[in-house]
Amino acid sequence: MEDVLQSSEVVTGRRQQRKLETRARLLDVASGLFVAQGFDETTYDDIARAADVARQTVFNHYPRKEDFVTAWGGRRREEAARALASSAFASEPAIARLALIMRVLANSYERAPAEGRVYALAWVKWGGPILEEPFLASQFAAVIADGQRAGEIRGDVSAETAGQLIRAGYFDALWRWASPGRKEDAPPLFAELLARLELVLAGLCAEPERAAIKRSMRLARAIESTPNAAKQGE
Repeated sequence: MEDVLQSSEVVTGRRQQRKLETRARLLDVASGLFVAQGFDETTYDDIARAADVARQTVFNHYPRKEDFVTAWGGRRREEAARALASSAFASEPAIARLALIMRVLANSYERAPAEGRVYALAWVKWGGPILEEPFLASQFAAVIADGQRAGEIRGDVSAETAGQLIRAGYFDALWRWASPGRKEDAPPLFAELLARLELVLAGLCAEPERAAIKRSMRLARAIESTPNAAKQGE
C-alpha cells in the first residue's frame, strides 16, 4: 500500500512539473508575440500555433490575456523577493537595500526593454495599479521598518505609507520609461528610479543618517556601471 501511495505521489509530482513547464513556455512564447505583433493584436490562436499546443491548452493556463501580465509581473516580484532574502542584501543598511532593490527591478526591465515596455503598458491599460495587490509597497515597507528599528529612518512616519510612496515613485518612473514617446537620449530607468528614491529618502531619514543617502546612491550607481555585480547579489 505504501509503495502505491509513493508511486501516486511521484506521478502527481511529474504531472504538476509538466504543467508548470508548459505554463512557463506559453508565457515565453506569448511574450515574444506581444513584442513582435502587439499585445492587443496577438490572439490565443497565434499563441497556440507558435507554442504548438491546442488553443484550449492556452486558455486552461491563461483564461484571460491579463493573466499573462500577472504571470510576467510575478516573475519580477520573485526576483525582488530573492534579492531581499539574499545575505548580500540583508547585510546592507536599509537605505542601501532600497537602492539595490531598485537596481534589481530596473534590471528585470532593461535586460529585455521591448518586452518590459509591452507588459508595463498592458498592465496600466488593464488597471493593474488599482486592481493589483500592492506587493512592492509591502516589501518597501518591511525594509523601512528595519531602518526605523536601526535608527536610520525616522520613527515618526508610517512604514506602510512610506512604502506606498516609494511604490508610486517606482511606477511613475516605469510608466515614463515605457512611454512610446520617450526620447532616445532620456535617462535609463535605473537613473530615474534612483532620482525619485533619493527625494523620498531625504524626508524619511533621521537627521544624522542623511549623509548615508549620498553614500547609498553612489554605491547603487557603481553597481549600475558593473551589471554583473547585481547578478551576484541575487
